[in-house]
Amino acid sequence: MVETRVKVRLAFLIIFILGFAAGALSFSVYSRRIETGRSTGWTGRFDRERYVKQMTEAVGLRPEQMDALNAILDETREGFLALRKRLNPQFDEIRQQARNRIRRILNPDQQGRFDLFLKRWDEERRSEEQAASGPKARERKP
Repeated sequence: MVETRVKVRLAFLIIFILGFAAGALSFSVYSRRIETGRSTGWTGRFDRERYVKQMTEAVGLRPEQMDALNAILDETREGFLALRKRLNPQFDEIRQQARNRIRRILNPDQQGRFDLFLKRWDEERRSEEQAASGPKARERKP
């Protein structure tokens, strides 16, 4: 009878350990899948550090090529910033039209909250744009 109790307890312990291990394994697989999806998905922002690292590994860039690559990326960045500056008025016009249409479907209380929401949203967007047009990319670590 003592042996039976020991066997039952041992079986429960083994089942508990196997359940824990299965849960840990499942969580690990899930976490990797989520992280993989995030890192490979396009976020709308250029990740220079990741680009340079992956390109260096894929192509086998030599140290002397890094300066040329950084110059090319800096020039490209400046070109995108200039294009953004030229196109911003058109984006602003479309954005304002959409906001006016949204205001028309809101009641007066909602319109006030919408204006506060837009203020926060615009501040966040401006700070992101300033960060993007901030220090030259070559000053960042490649």
